[in-house]
Amino acid sequence: MRKDFPLKDLNWFRTGGNAEFFSEPRTVEEALSDLAFAKKEGLDLNILGEGANTLVSDSGCKGLTLHPANKELSLKESPEGLVLEAGCGAAVQDAIDFSLERNALGLEEFAGLPGTIGGAAFINAHFFEFFLADFLLSATVISPDGSVKEVDKDWFEYGYDVSRLHREKWLVWSAKFLLKAGSDLEAAFAKGRAFEIIRQRSRRYPKERTCGSFFRNFLPEEAQGKVPSVAFYLDKVGVKGTLSKGQAIVSRKHANMLETKEGATSADVINLAREMQKLVYKNFGLVPVPECRFLGFTSFPLYTKDTIDG
Repeated sequence: MRKDFPLKDLNWFRTGGNAEFFSEPRTVEEALSDLAFAKKEGLDLNILGEGANTLVSDSGCKGLTLHPANKELSLKESPEGLVLEAGCGAAVQDAIDFSLERNALGLEEFAGLPGTIGGAAFINAHFFEFFLADFLLSATVISPDGSVKEVDKDWFEYGYDVSRLHREKWLVWSAKFLLKAGSDLEAAFAKGRAFEIIRQRSRRYPKERTCGSFFRNFLPEEAQGKVPSVAFYLDKVGVKGTLSKGQAIVSRKHANMLETKEGATSADVINLAREMQKLVYKNFGLVPVPECRFLGFTSFPLYTKDTIDG
């Protein structure tokens, strides 16, 4: 347990302040001890993975910030196929590589996806037509009050970029995925596919100081019959590679990806994102909704449908 711990180097934007209390539990017992401490002291709970989809407040995070360090990976046979169990702190790419080396196929669809297994489970990570929920069997979760249980996929109430974890601060300690057993040739093909996905990601998207897609696509009821892709509208208003605030700029590679430069603050990112929202709203009447998660903010920092006219 550490106090006043800097979070700047634990998120991809490389911005933000310090955690009031910070811990990296490696075992369930350590996690339970941390949660008991937070409960005893009346501390708010924050959970931070690799920080690939997170913006940390410049004021830091009050309460206890957990950065789980459970990176264990194992593979077992089952009647249905191969079951990969991955710790919440394991990098998604490490889980993919571990599986492919053992001819376990499926997760290569997420090759190159930044972040941890816990973070991917939190948001139901997706790439093209595949969602993490398509492979998830079950997970071990820990409640803020210290109860541990194994839950099935339905427990998460998954939707597009949303899950039960967005409103209840359960900690995903590990997750099990059902994969397909493949031949050596099929595994070689899957490795090649993973390599090509990573190559395409590197060509199309920035690789550092970003959180990837900052805004999610519009849901059908939000788009009202219009194009659902938020990047379509951001391209139309001409922000790519040009719009900036302070040391934050819209990527020249992708209109829905924000990048930071050395010396950037989270306030720079917020101001840039708000300007992007205003441009899309002014021209198309739609308000982009963030996919990026906000940590340590005392109130929602962007515009909503109800506040953008204010």
